[in-house]
Order: sequence, then C-alpha cells, then structure tokens
Amino acid sequence: IKKELNNNKVVLFKGVTSSGKTEIYIELIKEIISQELNVLFLVPEIALTTQLVSRLQGYFPTNLHVYHSGINPNLRYEIWNDLNHNNKPKVVLGARSSIFLPFKNLGLIIVDEENEVSYKQFESRPLYNARDLAVYLSKQMNSKCILASATPSIESFNNSQIHKYS
Repeated sequence: IKKELNNNKVVLFKGVTSSGKTEIYIELIKEIISQELNVLFLVPEIALTTQLVSRLQGYFPTNLHVYHSGINPNLRYEIWNDLNHNNKPKVVLGARSSIFLPFKNLGLIIVDEENEVSYKQFESRPLYNARDLAVYLSKQMNSKCILASATPSIESFNNSQIHKYS
C-alpha cells in the first residue's frame, strides 16, 4: 500500500469487514503524523465516529479531533481555529462536512466505506460527494488518498481497472 500510495497517490483498498483495515490505517497515520503532516479520516455516518474514537485516542491522544454536524458550534469553531492557526499535526475523524475544514500540510486522506451513499450531500446546497472531493483535495494538496471498502463503488472500481487509481 505504501508503495502504491507513493506511486499513484490514490489507492482503492478492498478489504472485507474485520479484516484489519483500521490497523493498517493506524500505521499509515502514525507515519504521516511523524512527518508533521495532518490526516483526514472520513467515515460515512456520525455513528461510526464513536466506534473509532476510542481506538484512535489510544494512539493519538493529544492530536485527535472529531468533527461532524452533531457536535456543538463552539467546539466546531475551536477545531476550525486549531487547524487554521496551529502547526501541530492533527488527525481529524469526521463525516462528510469535515472535507471543508481549513487543512494545511495535509498528508493523507482516508475515505472509509467509500461506496456509501452517505458521502453524497443531497438535502441542501452545496451538493457534493465527499469521496470525490477527497480525491480532488488530495490532488490539490499533493497528499495521499485511500478509498477503502469491502464493496467498492463502480466508479472507484473502474478507476482502478483503468489504472487511474492503484
């Protein structure tokens, strides 16, 4: 995975549930953090953040932020401000809206369960797909991007077949 991330930057990572994908993410995040770079870890549902927080806090106790529409506005402002003004590397675990945070030195974006329709914003404007924005943002910021799923989307699978993604 490291080799492919260094070659293509966008990697489609297919792994069944409970196959150890999160452990691989943690090792990659450690490496990126050691390079003084930030990490964005996207999950499709707010409910999934609570499952991952306890695991990630064990590894990144001082530089983990959880960001989604369910947290209070004051905390959202503090996270925004911290990312905007603090150069210490951070890991942001969040739902689709976290794609719009003011990242500097973004080294890695992980889109877990990239096939989920929850990454698409349908209800209000702006209408967007956070998975597609993650790929775009990784290109703009010259960062690595992992799209992970047990059942990849047709678009991502096709992009891997035509070697646009590894």
